[in-house]
Amino acid sequence: MGKSIVYGLGIAGIFYLAVLYESRGLLAVCGTAVLLPFFFLCVLSYARQRLEYEILSSDVDFICSETDQVEEYLTGIRVKNHSGITLPSVRAKIRLKHVATGKTRLVKVQGKVPAEGMAEFMIKIREPEFGLWQAECKGLRCYEWMNFLYLQKKQQIQKQIMVFPAVYEITIKIGIRTRLFWSDGQHYHPQISGDDPSETLKLREYQKGDRLNRIHWKLSAKNEAMIVAEMSMPMNCNVVCFLDVSLSALSSRESRAYWEVLHTISQELLLQECAHYLVWRQKEEPQLQRKPIRRQEDLFDFWNQISSCGIEKGACPQDYAKDFPGEAYASFLVWNQALELFCNGKKEAKIKPEQARSQMLELELLL
Repeated sequence: MGKSIVYGLGIAGIFYLAVLYESRGLLAVCGTAVLLPFFFLCVLSYARQRLEYEILSSDVDFICSETDQVEEYLTGIRVKNHSGITLPSVRAKIRLKHVATGKTRLVKVQGKVPAEGMAEFMIKIREPEFGLWQAECKGLRCYEWMNFLYLQKKQQIQKQIMVFPAVYEITIKIGIRTRLFWSDGQHYHPQISGDDPSETLKLREYQKGDRLNRIHWKLSAKNEAMIVAEMSMPMNCNVVCFLDVSLSALSSRESRAYWEVLHTISQELLLQECAHYLVWRQKEEPQLQRKPIRRQEDLFDFWNQISSCGIEKGACPQDYAKDFPGEAYASFLVWNQALELFCNGKKEAKIKPEQARSQMLELELLL
């Protein structure tokens, strides 16, 4: 049954009503009007069987903002209509649950879905908590043209949505000392050569001044040319960021600013290919906790982990040396409960929550 057929049935119905009115009177018209809802329901039933839908989230799950105010985070539903019938109103409810805190929100979406087309119904959520959210929708309601009758398509769908703190602009300059700081580890620098014989960075032709113990004799004999193997440089997390904070002592605005500054710094370090540790003290844990951040997936895991655990004050370089003996690093940051940022022992800034974006823009960190 296509769109033209439905329109034809509608016109035929109107014509039929007119004929009945002339021939049989008002009683026949009323009787036919009673049958019209069944006709509408049959049309809705056909369209409902050819509907598909899924939960959406914004392409980038960051709460980004061009001003000091945080924008609302978007989620919604995409509905695909494979029938030739336009649905004037489709409605759904999405239940959002924060995985760590258990906090729930119920949001509603609605809109028109064209025949043989697709529609996306997006909604905004004001200031959601960062962390992992579970979105769930149990069904859609498809309404007829009078928005009185509806049929429900029951299909439970779920999706996990990760909400991150905002990311602002910041200037971080990483010096040669930090970049080339030698530290033993299982990871190696992808571009800089070193002296670790267990990992080869690249192979190249022999150049004057190369050491004889770097010559790859088997490959040299095979290629009838001197081939030198450059060794890799072990790369650990040369920057450590200490989260010296008790979250229960911060207001909601201070807590949001605290995580925004941390996330901004960590993102900038990742962009500059600078692996780093995020270190904190967890409640009822005697030893400091740390998370190595080498790629975006690590940062995703960190926010998922940190949103479900309690954090206390006490993360400092002195305790780090006790809990991780022999672990050296080139530079360190301390981001404390008073929203004071220290770089290698020097105070760089005291952040005001309402001015976080502008202060980060003016800040310059030298690691």
